Amino acid sequence: MTTNVHLYEILVVDIQQNFEPHITEYDATVKITQKLLSAAQTLDIPTIAFEQYPKGLGHTDSRLLAYSPPVVEKTTFSATPQNSDFANKIDHQSIKVLVGLEAHICVYHTATDLLNQGHRVYIIADGVCSRNPQHKAWALEQLRNDGAKVMSLETFLFEVLKDAKHAKFKQISKLIQ
Repeated sequence: MTTNVHLYEILVVDIQQNFEPHITEYDATVKITQKLLSAAQTLDIPTIAFEQYPKGLGHTDSRLLAYSPPVVEKTTFSATPQNSDFANKIDHQSIKVLVGLEAHICVYHTATDLLNQGHRVYIIADGVCSRNPQHKAWALEQLRNDGAKVMSLETFLFEVLKDAKHAKFKQISKLIQ
């Protein structure tokens, strides 16, 4: 049993180290994203990372760069295919799986634009954060109402595996213990 590499695509939205002092859930979000990126490598799921205005906000958290995702710089709040670098890299058929910050700004706008373009969108709820936790909650509620699936990392990973007989089950289950 193998994973269809084009079924999912991971989008890491603006997890930049300069945000760390301002967001309580920042470290937890990075840890969940590390697990997701590790699973993506194991399962051959494509990944793209985005950086919001890196000249002013710094670069992607170095703990995530260890997974070598291609990095796309942006100044727009959304990281949609209108961004030419993204348009050249995106798989237009895959389900977009989003993690990042802030949930109510760049993750929200990216997900909304993707939904409006007809993409299926999953939000990893424990892999997104905002400076104000209530803003995260409102964004997730609105995205769910707009048609995005909101789920935990563990739920997503088991959806990808589908069966405990999957060849990578033991490797992936170790990530969530």
